[in-house]
Amino acid sequence: MMIIHKGYSDLSLNRPVVTMGVFDGVHLGHRMLLRRVVREAANTGSDSVAVTFDPHPRIVLTGDPAHLRFLTDIDERTDLLRDTGIGHLVIIPFTHELSRMTASEFVENILCRHLGVSHLITGFNHHFGRRHEGDNETLLNCSRSMDFRVTREEAFTLDGEAVSSSSIRKLIEAGDIKRASALLGYDYFVSGTVVSGKRIGRNLGFPTANISPRFAYKLIPRSGVYAVEAELEGDARSHIAMLNIGLRPTVSDGAAHRTIEAHIIDYDADLYGKAITIRFRERLRDEMKFESVDALVSQLGRDREKTITLLRP
Repeated sequence: MMIIHKGYSDLSLNRPVVTMGVFDGVHLGHRMLLRRVVREAANTGSDSVAVTFDPHPRIVLTGDPAHLRFLTDIDERTDLLRDTGIGHLVIIPFTHELSRMTASEFVENILCRHLGVSHLITGFNHHFGRRHEGDNETLLNCSRSMDFRVTREEAFTLDGEAVSSSSIRKLIEAGDIKRASALLGYDYFVSGTVVSGKRIGRNLGFPTANISPRFAYKLIPRSGVYAVEAELEGDARSHIAMLNIGLRPTVSDGAAHRTIEAHIIDYDADLYGKAITIRFRERLRDEMKFESVDALVSQLGRDREKTITLLRP
């Protein structure tokens, strides 16, 4: 069971093997790194430790954070990290004060003095500290004077492509949800709450759950229609659904913001106010403006049949 530490004071760790980073998405590259930490710790009888930061440093440091988008919030990262076998997760509050700490000061004051690091394992392109000045050479210099080991992992690649959070974000923004999920190692998901809508879908014969994402900075995939699985609060089963992201141009009421609406197939209970998680499986098509409502309804019927064919066991 992973032990979660909020902050780094009063830690009592056994010769810890440590890695650190934001771990946005906890993708396949992160998992390779974390497995190495767990393996090294087991071989030496040490504690395995992941250090992360909350909020995301870019939210604190960017002058206009409104347009920032990320794969996971801290709760989602924590759940995903728990599945890697890491023994301890240290969540450090990211502040402007912390951002002004030099890389060497961070290593000495936090990793050495508070965590007692014995072995630090980093990713291939890891940078940290004030203005991201810290790199592998910084760590090697620190390790010689502060008596700990440093290992730098090479990039994890899939089909010749280096896996990174930024590359996955670009895929999701482009609507390439299958490739993004392949690099993540799981189906990309969005969690939120079902909120009241205008009942347009119900009037068309396709009632929808209107979803407000839980995380204000959650990256929402490109507008379009998707085959998804829905996990509903109070229901142990997952349900197949088709999901529309966009402006609903055929029945638009002039709204300028995108909506997220899931038509959960063979399910019509009241979901208002309940938590929901959407797991993206396939992108079906772009959002389109149809010549008539009847044409839209006809296409929705085809979308539903395709979703059933793709996802029903």
